[in-house]
Amino acid sequence: MGERNGFRKLARAASAAFPENYFLQTAHYCIASEKIPAGFDGLRIVHLSDLHGCLFGRGNSRLLRRIRLSEPDLVVMTGDMADGLTRDFGPVFRFSESLCRDRPVYFVSGNHEEQLRAARRNEFLEGLRSAGAHILDNASAPLARGGAVIRLCGLRLPTRYYRADHSALTVEGVRRRIGRKEEGEYTILLTHNPFFFPVYAAWGADLTLCGHVHGGMVRLPWIGGLLSPERSFFPKYSAGDYRIGSRDMIVSRGLAAGPRIGNIPEVVEVTLRSRSGMEK
Repeated sequence: MGERNGFRKLARAASAAFPENYFLQTAHYCIASEKIPAGFDGLRIVHLSDLHGCLFGRGNSRLLRRIRLSEPDLVVMTGDMADGLTRDFGPVFRFSESLCRDRPVYFVSGNHEEQLRAARRNEFLEGLRSAGAHILDNASAPLARGGAVIRLCGLRLPTRYYRADHSALTVEGVRRRIGRKEEGEYTILLTHNPFFFPVYAAWGADLTLCGHVHGGMVRLPWIGGLLSPERSFFPKYSAGDYRIGSRDMIVSRGLAAGPRIGNIPEVVEVTLRSRSGMEK
């Protein structure tokens, strides 16, 4: 743990030399499916990941403005909003409270929240709950709109799944944590680790939203991300939209500062389109 914290401290100190850390951009995605009910056509989701306690302006004012420009119907946070170097959770709580005033907010833990000591982790989760966020750690929530329902599921993975090979998680392992996929119900899975995408798709997630890889830190033209947090080169899933059959996964490049090159911190905006919306 000490070695990992030392590496993160060094990366944060070095991040001041990388100008991309001082910018924000929004990545726009449109996900169309015949399974999306007509009542959810045009639903807009803002997806945040990997803030790691960083600030974009006083009280995260720049980040809040960027989110509000998207006019989201809901906000999801897929982990690592804080970490072991975040001494004061207050700014994250106040940021979350600002988001929750205007729309529902859903959160699932990442590996860095998992690595917090139990008392600190409980403090963090209770602070988010008090701010108004819904915690979906191995839980689900129905979303109702226009007389129809889709489902949000949050999958929390223990830290061993960030160190293991990518065949360690199975469909049955997902079912033990969050149950079986409801047949015929469009399901959005929130989780932190993208490397198990084939398992999420086989479980039945229609859309998976995750982060963790920080865009690969350095993004190379025509190649993609250079380095994963596990310090392996050219990770298979680093940023953007991936597809297996009819299943999509969107990986956020995250928000935390670091040695970013060609990799501006991002807010992800996802718009859902139903069959009726596709025909317009």
